[in-house]
Amino acid sequence: MRHFQIERRLLALFGVDFQSRVVALKRQGIKTEPAFAALLKLPGDPYEALLTLGAWTDDRLQMLWMAG
Repeated sequence: MRHFQIERRLLALFGVDFQSRVVALKRQGIKTEPAFAALLKLPGDPYEALLTLGAWTDDRLQMLWMAG
């Protein structure tokens, strides 16, 4: 449940381009959390990495996406 809430927040923050990239990776057979982690270049376990992002501010998340 927390993963879904974080993913929904990221999709809202990062917009249509990010969503399209996630969908493209999912069409290639990559599961949701690993797709998010790959796009954001998150190290380690994708599930744990996404949970960590839940505590980040919107500004910090935006910087993460822009840095990628």
